[in-house]
Amino acid sequence: MQLNTLRLTLILFLSLPFMMIGETLAQNVKKNDIILKRDSTRIQAIITQMTYEKINYRDLGTKDSTKTYIYLDEVAKVYLKSGKIINVRDSVLAGRIPPDSIGQYADLANLPQNEFEKSVVMANSDQLRDKFQYYNDKAIDGKRGAIIFTSFGIASLISGLIIANSGSDSDNKKIGNTLAVAGTVVGGGLGLITFNNYKRNRKKAKMVQTELERRNQPLTLGLTPSINLATQSTYISLKMSF
Repeated sequence: MQLNTLRLTLILFLSLPFMMIGETLAQNVKKNDIILKRDSTRIQAIITQMTYEKINYRDLGTKDSTKTYIYLDEVAKVYLKSGKIINVRDSVLAGRIPPDSIGQYADLANLPQNEFEKSVVMANSDQLRDKFQYYNDKAIDGKRGAIIFTSFGIASLISGLIIANSGSDSDNKKIGNTLAVAGTVVGGGLGLITFNNYKRNRKKAKMVQTELERRNQPLTLGLTPSINLATQSTYISLKMSF
């Protein structure tokens, strides 16, 4: 009985490395993504980036896994190595948006003197969307800071007045008055600075938005992933905001 147990233990011990190798190989069987084109061609790939317009990937079917890309309007499905399936549907694609060039929409004979305004009219639309995102985020931060610092100043003023008028102790008056004055000055000063930052950045964001509207270009572009509960698969929607 002990001999049989020893043999079984020895067999399991010797089989363990092979079991681990088999498990590793099984995990590595699906180590790449698959792009299914609309003409049913399959591309074995490692996808590096997906945008509203195209998929950047390394083509494993070519030597040295060369980097390349494919436009979404040529793709039917994407099988990710994680197991997810992305259906690229015709109904959600607005078509390929041709990129515009630097200065394409600018009147080169009458460029603005202001450097920022000049950079706006000379930028292509993708650069303008990046500019809008940057200045809009900065404006939001400035507005949030103005609210926080102004609230701090008001709270300090009220707290200081309450402390200064609580009893006849001279220390209370001294501490309360100091808190009321210092808190109001600091909070009000920082609130004013951040509010000015908000107005300045908001003005720039609005200027960029106006330029995009003049070009009839969408303000934002993005991919919105959705889930089909019936098929347990995901698909991509192209979201365009004007």
